Amino acid sequence: MSKVTEKYQITLPMAVRKELGIVPGTEVDIIKEGGRYLLVVNPTDGLKKKWRGKFKGKQGSIEYLEMVRGQAT
Repeated sequence: MSKVTEKYQITLPMAVRKELGIVPGTEVDIIKEGGRYLLVVNPTDGLKKKWRGKFKGKQGSIEYLEMVRGQAT
């Protein structure tokens, strides 16, 4: 069982860290699902997978950003 410190931090048990591959610097998110809260490891990985290949065969990401933001001078 984990305990909340005065700074509202918790320590994840070693078995959980090993199973999830959590090391110092790993990004995590906490989301509410129904009546529970879930710890999501590397939440940006899902976004990367979602957008991977969206520009394939089309404009590149640099061209897209220039179109959206305007050409840098």
